[in-house]
Amino acid sequence: MSQHIFLKGLLAPALLGIAFNANATLVIGGDAVNQASASSILDIVFAIDTSSSMADDISSIGVKARTVIENLSCPTTDCYVRARFMGIAGVSGIFNETVRNYVLDKGGTPVSNNSEDNGPAVTDLVNYYDWATDAGPGQKNYWAVVTIGDEGTENGSPVNQSDWDAAYIANQAAKSKGVFLFSWVADDPFAGVPDLFRTMATGGSGGGYTFADTGGAYISGPLTNVTVDQQLEDILCLAGSGGTGGNGTVPEPASMVLAGLGLSALAMTRRRRL
Repeated sequence: MSQHIFLKGLLAPALLGIAFNANATLVIGGDAVNQASASSILDIVFAIDTSSSMADDISSIGVKARTVIENLSCPTTDCYVRARFMGIAGVSGIFNETVRNYVLDKGGTPVSNNSEDNGPAVTDLVNYYDWATDAGPGQKNYWAVVTIGDEGTENGSPVNQSDWDAAYIANQAAKSKGVFLFSWVADDPFAGVPDLFRTMATGGSGGGYTFADTGGAYISGPLTNVTVDQQLEDILCLAGSGGTGGNGTVPEPASMVLAGLGLSALAMTRRRRL
């Protein structure tokens, strides 16, 4: 039987706005039967802006996340997935611990201090998350952060130089560590946000900087119950397949998993049911 586990703490998802690591949401799944039989092992953290404008998006992800991860179907890899869900500086729904408190519990000094610090949250996770190195013979470990929001990367809207500064620091940290960075912009973002988030993940120029391609991708569009399952699967399958290679292009056949990212068509699927 597949080793699929859904772990939640015994405390309420939000307690006076304080999150505890014991209250973490961790979903383990993938399309491999178990870790030993996987071709890749993916550790991925979803970090979201928990301000009021993101409430519908948080709900949509919460409804679909467990089902998608436990029933993952990737065309080019047998990946074993460990997915964790965090708010940046606040908690809501499935995102019931914070990046900030996670770093503090590690004895670190977080740079994220605002619910809309999407850039600093990436930097914190890259530097402090327990990225596993437990791949066995013939396996590969992959690491990824998915940062989700609709405002600037530093203290929210509007997009200004501080947002580009924070995004560049995050981009460089991810590239240096070998963490794939996915930036997911919800519907109705503030002006300049799509370009900022896209550049932070996939490279380009902005704010006086030249950004690296982290091997992740940019995702946009409404996070509805209809679309979010495909978007989640595409992110997981791309990351579990080794990302884009960090060179600005999508290698074949990994490009087949990117329908929900707006990059390619899903050419084939396969299903493992136990």
